[in-house]
Amino acid sequence: MESIFSSIDAIGKALENQLDFDFSVNEKKISTVEDFVKYIKEPFYSKDKTIFYRGERINDPLRPLIPTLVRNREALFSAGETVKNIDSKFLLDFYKSKGAYIDLFKYVFGKVSSYRLYELCAFSQHYLDCSPFIDFTKSMFVALSFAMKNKTVFEDDIVLYTVELNDRSDYTRDMVTAELWLNRYKVTVYNFSDNKLKKNKRIKPSDLLNSIETIENSSKENSPKARFIDIPTNDLMKYQQGVFLLLTDYRLFYKSYLTKNIRDDFNVTKYIIGKELCPGLLNMITEEAPWYEYDCLLDIKKAISKASESNREYRILQQKGIEEL
Repeated sequence: MESIFSSIDAIGKALENQLDFDFSVNEKKISTVEDFVKYIKEPFYSKDKTIFYRGERINDPLRPLIPTLVRNREALFSAGETVKNIDSKFLLDFYKSKGAYIDLFKYVFGKVSSYRLYELCAFSQHYLDCSPFIDFTKSMFVALSFAMKNKTVFEDDIVLYTVELNDRSDYTRDMVTAELWLNRYKVTVYNFSDNKLKKNKRIKPSDLLNSIETIENSSKENSPKARFIDIPTNDLMKYQQGVFLLLTDYRLFYKSYLTKNIRDDFNVTKYIIGKELCPGLLNMITEEAPWYEYDCLLDIKKAISKASESNREYRILQQKGIEEL
């Protein structure tokens, strides 16, 4: 016979699954080289998987996985505003409000409209640091380099997000599809300070049991839909194997959002990689992909030079092996 305690535990797990923030439900600690190889490196080299990566330099609740557009509330909200509805028209008007920025963009790239937003948003992500996108990459090496930044001392664990693509309907390399997604972009952002949060009254397990269905419906309503856009807009993005994550159709409270819909559509894992592994991971990049060291990620010329040197050394070692035979 099932005890009351097992029922409470089941309710707790159900609530945790529905009310998950920042993918904590799918959080996994990597503390050994063996675990890193098993859970991260081997899947990266698998031809049967399509995985996107993002590296973060620290596991910090104050650094949630949110678009650059909504990080700076002071720039997004006018004085006294508490709610902002963001759609394609808002995006266009927002960039038009940035002085001569939109004129410079049109001079270089041409027309913009609510049906031609992708290049504007991509350009703004790279050069204005403000867009509805979140940067991801198809390369494990690139993500790790951005997380570690060639540091010699690591005081904190790093984070590596992996998103495995299952349904390709939420992934595109087609410009028309990307423009359609942005034209239908819809996000509501609430601007409340933490001191306005009120403590909830004590909730009984029976109350939770009766509320599970309501909570599940609410979590789906407030959780964003995730889409990946794989259309490089410049050589640097192409070199970094960059892809954009677009989160849409959700409500953002403070700096958090529920992750229910995303986890239903993608295999998302938040790996917390122990700081003691970081020096070894830096050595791995140097030995296996030196062209993706951090100082090469923003300098393609330096990257090509390192790749060329690596190939030269490889040919020398290969020739020595032939001579020994």
